[in-house]
Amino acid sequence: MMRYLRKNVRSIMLIVVVLFVVSCFVGYGSYSSNRGGGVQAGAESNQDYAVAVVDGEQIMRSRIETEMFQLIQNLGPQGATISEDDYPSIRSNVLDQIAVITEIDKEVKARGIAITNDDVDAAVKDIENQFPTREIYMQEMERAGLDEKKLKENVQQGLGRQTLFEQVTSAVSTDVSEITALYDILKESRYRKPEGFMMNLANFSSNEAADAARKDIAEGKLWSEALEGLSADVLLYQTPYDTPALVPVEQMQEQFEFLKDLPMNEISKVTEVASGDFLLALKRSHEESSIASLDEVSADVEQMILDQKRQGLQAQFIQEMRARAKVEILDDSIFYKPEPITSDDVAPEAEVTPLVSSGDVSETPAADAEQKTIAEPAEPPAQSQPTATAPVSGD
Repeated sequence: MMRYLRKNVRSIMLIVVVLFVVSCFVGYGSYSSNRGGGVQAGAESNQDYAVAVVDGEQIMRSRIETEMFQLIQNLGPQGATISEDDYPSIRSNVLDQIAVITEIDKEVKARGIAITNDDVDAAVKDIENQFPTREIYMQEMERAGLDEKKLKENVQQGLGRQTLFEQVTSAVSTDVSEITALYDILKESRYRKPEGFMMNLANFSSNEAADAARKDIAEGKLWSEALEGLSADVLLYQTPYDTPALVPVEQMQEQFEFLKDLPMNEISKVTEVASGDFLLALKRSHEESSIASLDEVSADVEQMILDQKRQGLQAQFIQEMRARAKVEILDDSIFYKPEPITSDDVAPEAEVTPLVSSGDVSETPAADAEQKTIAEPAEPPAQSQPTATAPVSGD
């Protein structure tokens, strides 16, 4: 895990800083709760004390520990593999984060970036709207140790940082040649549509409800009419009639094998595909395997290239902020100390082909291109049914 942290410091820093830029509320609730007694301030003496100085400000042990445990939590499942032996590396990451954010805030001020009260009020309203009721929102504020004044200050600061990052990446652009080049790389693996059938699907929690809907459709009622009025706990999932989903032939196995022989435009029998999950299907058309044209996916490819370039510029900018930060460590016993480099740590140099050919900053090789997010249709809720790879317009 320590090697993972050392090799991914820049990635972790980028994730942490960018998330910090756009989320000024959620983290405070986690910090204030001190997960599992996470704040081990002055573990040896049970007293808090300064462990570093960043730009003249003392950084206390309690702050490092609190933010360390928050960072571990943000790592998700990977955080469960972290042991106390990894803590020095994470503390160093946290200190770097503090140093970078300090420099970012100084840069925001130096550039004269101003956030209006209207912008702050709109952002705070967006945060409030994420909660079911205002009462729950206020309870969460109290749990986080925030009042609306403090929240607005945090939001204003966060919006300033966000604006700064937008300025840093404002010159990013791409062109047809780059889009075409990346499309040619990805079209077989990313944009090939498998052979399958366009189908309307509906999952029910009740066999009786599914059977009643099947009967209505078989007697001539429209798909939408047969499903209309069913509650969400009965109708678990459905594809609207005008946007059937592509179900690949290769997925028509085991409990879904009956879909292969289902006649076109004929409602299927009710089939229990999992415990308490009853499926109805309507086969609409057959689709041969094909590759989506560049015109169909050019927006996705363009966004991928722009995102990659932005990430490269953001990573470079963060490095610059860290390099100019003034950091003095007062207690080096709690931070990571680099190990001597051995032959095992030195990998042979290999030629890396850029994802796109451009003068803009870009650090992601072509081999990582397929790991980038491509705008794809959202997957349906996790019900037992074949995967719908792409909705299209119905007949």
